Amino acid sequence: MADNLRPPRLIDTMDDEMTDIQAMNLANFDLNLLRVLDALFLEQNVGRAAARLKLSQPATSNALARLRDALQDPLFVRGRAGMVPTARALELRGPLTLALRQLQEAFTPAPPFDPAQARHTFVIAASDHAQLIVMPRLLEQLAHFPGLKLRVVPLPRDFPTPELEAGELDLVIGAFDLAPGDAAPRGLKRQVLVKEKFLLVGRAKHPALRRPEKLDLTLPQLHVSPRGGTQGRHERKTRLERNVVVYLPHYLVAPWVLASTDLIAAVPERVARRFAEVFPLQLAPVPVPHEPLRVQQLWHPHRQHHPAHRWLREAVVAAASA
Repeated sequence: MADNLRPPRLIDTMDDEMTDIQAMNLANFDLNLLRVLDALFLEQNVGRAAARLKLSQPATSNALARLRDALQDPLFVRGRAGMVPTARALELRGPLTLALRQLQEAFTPAPPFDPAQARHTFVIAASDHAQLIVMPRLLEQLAHFPGLKLRVVPLPRDFPTPELEAGELDLVIGAFDLAPGDAAPRGLKRQVLVKEKFLLVGRAKHPALRRPEKLDLTLPQLHVSPRGGTQGRHERKTRLERNVVVYLPHYLVAPWVLASTDLIAAVPERVARRFAEVFPLQLAPVPVPHEPLRVQQLWHPHRQHHPAHRWLREAVVAAASA
């Protein structure tokens, strides 16, 4: 994903030339000495390096002596123009500079996020239900900021924790704990976007929806299970048995099926109402009270305070609340 930064690892990012440092017992090595080495590369003079680091000259000389002892190399020798790095020191310079720069970036607070100026691509994994709730209004917001792009990918069967951790995904949006084994892992940040009740949906003038309180559960039904499974949470808790004859993984096909057959389905309210705006469908209350369906956004804790990510989460909340 664009401008995605993984936490830098000082030793792993260095090239093979730093084998001596890698082989050291870092518990006994003062990593501050690497800052001294970097300053000596820049200044090639102990006094000027000390001034750059705001250290005394004796302290800087002592640090150089410790580096020489640790690396078993003089590192710098006297020349006409000052201290000249040895061949061994020159081998270390590139990897050292890269590692220190990455550490500096890691500890430097990210600048405020200005969506009007930013060039950024957000990546979201979401169920089709969550997309229907969030995407129309979210895309209205993004349309005001030409530098911002959005890539939406399907919500996989296995929760994409590695992708969140690696920064390949910004957010996961959906409803979880709908079937055995689909609970979102602990340790992730999460926020409930909406709580949805269910409505019964069937073709226009469906006789079973005239008196939904007397609904016959043996009537053929359609069940959408985005996360897999053949039994919803409500059935598991109430032990009700429905006559489900069609299982679908997405809501997209459901309105065509319901409008052209005598099948009925219990569908989240926002989805049901959107369908009824376009298709000849009839809506009715579910006779047995259901626990609301919670649609959530989830993200990895390491993105919690990232300004661009915070802006995205707030935009998603606004879109879901509209």
